[in-house]
Amino acid sequence: MADKGQPTLGGLFDSEPQHRLFLGLWPDAPAAERLAQLMARLRRDEIMPGRPVDVDRLHLTLHHLGDFVDQVPPSLVPSAQAAAASVAAAPFEVVFDRVGGTRPQFLLRAAEGSASLLAFRESLTTALIKAGLRKQIVPAFNPHITLSYDFSDAPLMFIEPIRWTVREFRLVESLLGKHKHIDRGVWPLTL
Repeated sequence: MADKGQPTLGGLFDSEPQHRLFLGLWPDAPAAERLAQLMARLRRDEIMPGRPVDVDRLHLTLHHLGDFVDQVPPSLVPSAQAAAASVAAAPFEVVFDRVGGTRPQFLLRAAEGSASLLAFRESLTTALIKAGLRKQIVPAFNPHITLSYDFSDAPLMFIEPIRWTVREFRLVESLLGKHKHIDRGVWPLTL
């Protein structure tokens, strides 16, 4: 049996993870509405197969801080909160301009050259390292929003860009398999 709060490592433990902790960005209301319309059109046109993600759960993950069997380790949330609170940044625009996927996800992908997004993530990475969370950092970053969970491949195709101004970011605990997100902190971008 896995230890309480022990992160999973690719199925090496007896139990499936029940909790995920991550930092992310959510679309504003107009962008969420455009995403809902895009998803409906892609499903109608049989481009996006699979189970669509609920609109209120659509997000871009900035940092995945771990999957855990019984609970998120008690010290991890305050450390992540302190790191997030130390980040100072101005609001910035994100743009997504293509869709497609490979098993098991159908993705909305960020436009090439998302310099402001990459710079913001780098600031957050630095803050997490300073807070002692270096081992939670995954250097690779492929900015995307999962639109559906699918079991077939779909070719990459360009769409009319969907954009919004990022004005906040969140620390979220996801209850895996229950389709529930719990905010553990929200920080505005105000510079």
